[in-house]
Amino acid sequence: MIKKYSLIVFFLLIISLSFCWPVSAEVVDKIIAIVNNDIVTLVQLNKETSSYKKNIEAASYSDEDKQKMVEKINIQILNNLIEQSLTHQEAKKYRITVSENAIDNAIKNTMESRSLTHEDLEKALKREGVTLKEYRENLKKQILRSKLINHAVKSKVIIMEADIEKYYENHIEEYSGQKKYYLRNILMNDKDKIQEVSKEIDGKTSFINLAQNNSTAPNAKDGGDLGLFDIKNLPENIKEKISKLQKDQFTGVISTPQGFQIFYIEDIIFEGGKTYDWAHDEINKILYDKQAEKQFKTWLESLKNKAHIKIML
Repeated sequence: MIKKYSLIVFFLLIISLSFCWPVSAEVVDKIIAIVNNDIVTLVQLNKETSSYKKNIEAASYSDEDKQKMVEKINIQILNNLIEQSLTHQEAKKYRITVSENAIDNAIKNTMESRSLTHEDLEKALKREGVTLKEYRENLKKQILRSKLINHAVKSKVIIMEADIEKYYENHIEEYSGQKKYYLRNILMNDKDKIQEVSKEIDGKTSFINLAQNNSTAPNAKDGGDLGLFDIKNLPENIKEKISKLQKDQFTGVISTPQGFQIFYIEDIIFEGGKTYDWAHDEINKILYDKQAEKQFKTWLESLKNKAHIKIML
């Protein structure tokens, strides 16, 4: 009798636990949004916002400000998840897929462009707290989005030749290449004497002669030849003076840790520049991507307006 009673208790316990499990799961995870026939869960939201929340928690904000920031992040990420759900539905509708081979090629291209080995990539992902599986999933989303943009808005994006020309003209410094200065200098310890020397400078020849006869720098015998410099690598006080000058001009007397100096701009060149023909396709892609993204956002907004979306956060 006792044995029989024990068995009944055991089975009742099993039955009661089976009813408890779904309740427990509902506490851990719950539906926070319905997007047509799809759902967005709390686990999804927490996964996407975890890194942001860690940064917020580690920052020196007040508890009230932290709470406001978390709420803002939750809203932004939830909106992203809703948009992802809509795009996945559309991709499924038009049978747009991303193969594992496409993801492999994307990883290969990334590694080649950044000169990374597999080991380098894994280390970089580890530093960012991202697994290779998560990285592949993110790439898949990016590729799917790109294919969907191409499908949805390609016919609506038209790039005119005049638009490409205008972009090139507005970004001429970027396409002119890296600006470098060929410099000469005169270095002296006496401020009054170097100011007197500066009054005698009249072009390249005189600068070379004055450098040879007056400069205390090791390059004096070479007429103060310093060579080619990227202006970004020069000290701020020198950079400020040189950046305002043209070829064949020289600075006033500049105080430096080495002494008082005058710099002569022998030449200004551009390395790695691109002609219009060379930059044409690159600019076309930039303009296409910009317009396509704008059209895609409009298209996505229309999807939202037509969709059945219920938020329960």
